[in-house]
Amino acid sequence: MHTRLNLRFLVTSIILAVLIFAGDVAFHAMAVPNLYEGYPQRPAEEMSALFPFLFLTYLVQITMFLWLYLRLYPQRGIGRAVWWGLWGGLFVVLPNMQFFVGIAGTTWTLLWAQVVEAIVLLIIAAVLFDLVYPRTAAQSGQSLG
Repeated sequence: MHTRLNLRFLVTSIILAVLIFAGDVAFHAMAVPNLYEGYPQRPAEEMSALFPFLFLTYLVQITMFLWLYLRLYPQRGIGRAVWWGLWGGLFVVLPNMQFFVGIAGTTWTLLWAQVVEAIVLLIIAAVLFDLVYPRTAAQSGQSLG
């Protein structure tokens, strides 16, 4: 049973991370394609080559974020998922704030857009997870790890 719970959690988290990644890429391509205009960045072909690494960061980060959600809120619920997305999402995006200090040409507007975007993405991830991941394991006190 223990292995089955781990596998179910991992599969659910990875599927959600893939959906969040695809949604984020689509959001940037369609809704805000010029968000990073004027911002120091790599050439497009170099960024394209690094997309697998970016995808990997989403897989790891969202899986860890959801694992922590189960640990901190074992009884879960939509309200708790939103709350975890708000404050947990802020901690996920803190490194962006550190890079903001060191990278010339970054604006406050871009920084706050990244903060809001990260928090919204992680609220979505936590709420979707809460809706699709079975509650019986968490509510019965069984542990994932």
